[in-house]
Amino acid sequence: MSRHHRQIDSRRPAPISRREALRRLALGAASAWAFPAIVRARDGGPSANSRINLAFVGVGGKGREPALSLSANNYVAFCDVDPNRAVDAYKQFPNVPQFKDFRAMFDRLGREIDAVIISTPDHAHYTTGMVAMQLGKHVYIEKPLAPTIWETRQLHAMAKKSRVVTQMGIQGHSFSGLRVLKEWIDAGAVGQISEVYLWTDRLNLQRWSGLQTDAPAEPMPDGFPWEVWLSGRRPRPYTSRYVPQAWRSWWDFGSGAIGDIAVHMMDVVETVLGVGFPTRVTDNSPHRGGPTVPRCSDTIYEYPARGSRPAVKLHWCNGYKGDVLNKPTAVPHVPAALIAKETNVIAFVGTRGTILVPDMRASSRPQIFPLELEKEFYTHLPPATIPRLKGSHFDDWFRAIRDGGKAGADFDYSAPLTEAVLLGTLAQRTGQPIIWNREKMSALDVPAVDALLKPNLAPEWIIPV
Repeated sequence: MSRHHRQIDSRRPAPISRREALRRLALGAASAWAFPAIVRARDGGPSANSRINLAFVGVGGKGREPALSLSANNYVAFCDVDPNRAVDAYKQFPNVPQFKDFRAMFDRLGREIDAVIISTPDHAHYTTGMVAMQLGKHVYIEKPLAPTIWETRQLHAMAKKSRVVTQMGIQGHSFSGLRVLKEWIDAGAVGQISEVYLWTDRLNLQRWSGLQTDAPAEPMPDGFPWEVWLSGRRPRPYTSRYVPQAWRSWWDFGSGAIGDIAVHMMDVVETVLGVGFPTRVTDNSPHRGGPTVPRCSDTIYEYPARGSRPAVKLHWCNGYKGDVLNKPTAVPHVPAALIAKETNVIAFVGTRGTILVPDMRASSRPQIFPLELEKEFYTHLPPATIPRLKGSHFDDWFRAIRDGGKAGADFDYSAPLTEAVLLGTLAQRTGQPIIWNREKMSALDVPAVDALLKPNLAPEWIIPV
């Protein structure tokens, strides 16, 4: 009988004090908590059928789907600050222990956990992920890895130190459609690529806030662990303007549509073209400063030439101007009717034409314009030379855990990707061109950037590598 089909005495764990929770959090891997069985057995080669002992931090919202669909593994614990949001998983698996505080979860059941799926708001990725890896747990963290570059680098450094298996939730990285797109572009479907256009309808107007101060206080629901939700961010009153879904509009908690969707789309660009880091990022957003993200943005990332491949200019558009979706007025070779119709597009402009997918993860069959070029290309489609993955993005991570290998979007790949994407937020917030020095983690002649690279975390929530 699997773990989540039998009663467990720890369904209602005894509370621990804040002081004790933070003490244990700080102890990390130096504590007496043992590594779980699958970690200890990894070098000996656990069988492909090994059931992984999973914990979930974030069970409502984005965490709902994995919590409901990965029960071929053993469920050790659920953790969500809001049991009402997590109710579907809690009802389907009533015997899985439930927690509101991930620190209490690790304290009570840390010995039993192999791996953790973290689907919290972006600002909570850092502390939850750092503690999990410090304890030797494999981690899957939803995109973006974090909303700031410092947190992203810290998570990457901890992953290297702990040598656990990591994966960032850019699901399209495992899709067959991405491989088809790369094969077609590599085969010269539209010639050499020099421009890329990306646009999305996020953030939708219902979740965007233009407030230039903290949101007004509201009564907090009984028992809501506000300190845990803040995860070390500056104290402020509870409000539904942050919780449960509008937090992405606030720089302290998210990074707007760039962190939400551009990281998906730029994963496609990086996988297909290998553009690396941009040499310059500029932005023409409608407002600067303040605690909230712009309602819309037009951001340009400029990438250098790579060998025989030309330099690439990437155009990012998102949000709304008034009630009208902000998108390019024209894309070479693409019919105006298609531009007007589609809300999420990745378009590669080459010397012969344009190839695009009308979604944010390259899950659709590529379309080529002009149509005469597509018709010609269809007469000699390239063979499928890039291996396809079996199963989902989670399955890729599970295989790496069982086999001792690397997942496709591990932090060696996804941390630099996230950092490159987040350069757009620096351009948005300062209004200045960002010429990035990776070694010094600084922007040339834009000292205002320094204060935006790292959140002002309470000391007890900072986890040393």
